[in-house]
Amino acid sequence: MKTSFVAVLHIGSSKDSASIYVLGGRILTALLANQTIFPKPDPELEAFSDELKVLDSLMKAQDGSDRLVQALANQCELVYASIKSFCFYVNKVAKGDKTIIGLSGFDCKQEASEHPIPDKAIIKRIQDGSTEHSARIFVYVLDSADRYNAEMTTTPNNPDSWKLVLNAVSSKKLEISGLTRGQEVWFRITAGNTHGWGTHGDAVAFVPQ
Repeated sequence: MKTSFVAVLHIGSSKDSASIYVLGGRILTALLANQTIFPKPDPELEAFSDELKVLDSLMKAQDGSDRLVQALANQCELVYASIKSFCFYVNKVAKGDKTIIGLSGFDCKQEASEHPIPDKAIIKRIQDGSTEHSARIFVYVLDSADRYNAEMTTTPNNPDSWKLVLNAVSSKKLEISGLTRGQEVWFRITAGNTHGWGTHGDAVAFVPQ
């Protein structure tokens, strides 16, 4: 079997604030220096830079209080999720090219070029979106996925009623607008990559405000 190279994330937990901050800074510096190769990173570099600054401030402000400890944990999860999104993006751009991966700030490893189709996509939670009558969906991010589809229905037991409302977006862009206030809707998510789409997880209900 042929082999190719992939960018890898050598941080196993979103709780290691120091390692996350160092890796995030390295990736930010590398992507800024190579914007012709990585022209449209997700999230945007300016926003990610702001996330790192908040993380740095919270690390320096720690005094043992529950409030600051929790704030640091929340910020670590946010930065960690962004780094994972960058990893997906870099692998999508690099297409197995070791030299390109080396310019991204990520570590590189060699693996079989036959990548698996993502596993079942699971919704973590749904909350009100950034606009009126909208929904923001949070999923458990899958390492093998770089895109997500969202389907919606008001009658989840009718298999023909499901409609595609978001097509091939990143995990950070799962937001649906134009919903009807007070009307219960159901969502389900599928995860995909260049090799195909996985199966959807259980449907989750939401009532927009």
